[in-house]
Amino acid sequence: MTTTELSPAEWANQQWGRCDFGDRRLTARAVAMGSRMAAKPGASLPKQMGPWAALIGAYRFLDNAQVTLERLLAPHWEATRAAAGRVGVALLIQDWTTLDYSAHLQTQGLGPVGSRHQRGMLLHSVLAVEPRQRQVLGLAYAQVLIRAEQRQRETRHVRQGSAEGQAWERAVITLGRPPAGVIWVHVSDRESDIFEYLQACRAYAKHFVVRAYHNRRLPEAGHLVDTVRAWPAADAEPGYEVEVAATTRQPKRRARIVVSWGSVQLAPPSYLHDTTPLTVQVVRAWEPTPPSGAEAVEWILLTSWPIASLADADQVLQWYECRWLVEDYHQCLKTGCRIEHSQLEQGLELQRLLGLLAPVAVRLLQLRQAVRVEPAAPAQTVVEPLTVRLLAAYFHLEPTTLSLQDFWRRVAQLGGYLARKNDGPPGWRTLWDGWRQLSEWVIGARLLAT
Repeated sequence: MTTTELSPAEWANQQWGRCDFGDRRLTARAVAMGSRMAAKPGASLPKQMGPWAALIGAYRFLDNAQVTLERLLAPHWEATRAAAGRVGVALLIQDWTTLDYSAHLQTQGLGPVGSRHQRGMLLHSVLAVEPRQRQVLGLAYAQVLIRAEQRQRETRHVRQGSAEGQAWERAVITLGRPPAGVIWVHVSDRESDIFEYLQACRAYAKHFVVRAYHNRRLPEAGHLVDTVRAWPAADAEPGYEVEVAATTRQPKRRARIVVSWGSVQLAPPSYLHDTTPLTVQVVRAWEPTPPSGAEAVEWILLTSWPIASLADADQVLQWYECRWLVEDYHQCLKTGCRIEHSQLEQGLELQRLLGLLAPVAVRLLQLRQAVRVEPAAPAQTVVEPLTVRLLAAYFHLEPTTLSLQDFWRRVAQLGGYLARKNDGPPGWRTLWDGWRQLSEWVIGARLLAT
């Protein structure tokens, strides 16, 4: 599923060439638009499309009722699920993000997000990942939710009325059962601590790793969080490190943790009549001595994975650590593809645009992950050779000896990264600014070759 070595045109044909809109001309238009977007992922639609005729055709395509988010993404979803069926274990990482269009007052067909003055839509994504190498297989499913203007107040007793709450289990049901001999694990954060979601994973023969949010009352006695915190650590000293994502208050860091685990029964919500309690394993990981000024790490993870040893508990922690990849994917959409900067005037047009930009964001993330997994690999084995040759020529380097890590750092330098000795790794913005400039060179080189 990793296709970063293809040219934009070849890659776009792979992504949208099998779309079924009932009109072959629409399929051809999707391929042409996807190719131009892959070549200039962060540019505006007029800059991506180029000639006036191509831009008018793009606007008509995005306004066509036969074109839907689901039809645009169907080939990508199918290929991703097939790839997830060929690996021993595949993580299906779920998360929400907000697409905020508050700055575009002319856009219709949106709903409230965030504060009462913010307008946009909610995007729920399921990213498929091979966990051993943290290889991004693709987007397995996505759904968009437009909140109603006057939402009824939701309570834990009216679970069935919450479209946002049902999205997690809807993804489980839509993706179905894994192929024989393959393990699929749904991984998600605290917002997904919903009994029906866990129940659906079991019903469809899939495992789950979910960070606990509720301090549930346990059928036998006591409450979940209080009970788990009383379990002793498996080791007296921290023996495992986890990556802690950056926040507005502290940078990304590694935390040394201790681990405990055990089994509990979760009682069903009161509105689920005739439902038996659900037996789950619980892994608690916590940081006994955090750095000064840092918030201590504590993860309480609900899982269906059988745990009989510290190695089993560590396996669950490793899977949960991969959850950050779906946040990186959403960041690719927003920073790399600049989807929130679109000036389209209808919510449905924005959803169709998402159907084109979502695979582009996956492609960018796959390139970033390839660098992390195999930094010393020759860049030309992963990135389109013409792109590598142009970058190498600019920096007076030999393209055949340029590694993935060096390639990525040079791309960031095009975007303003200084690459000084004590500088940290390049950020998203410098990477995408450099990639956009390099993409312009590639387009120019192809024009000269024709």
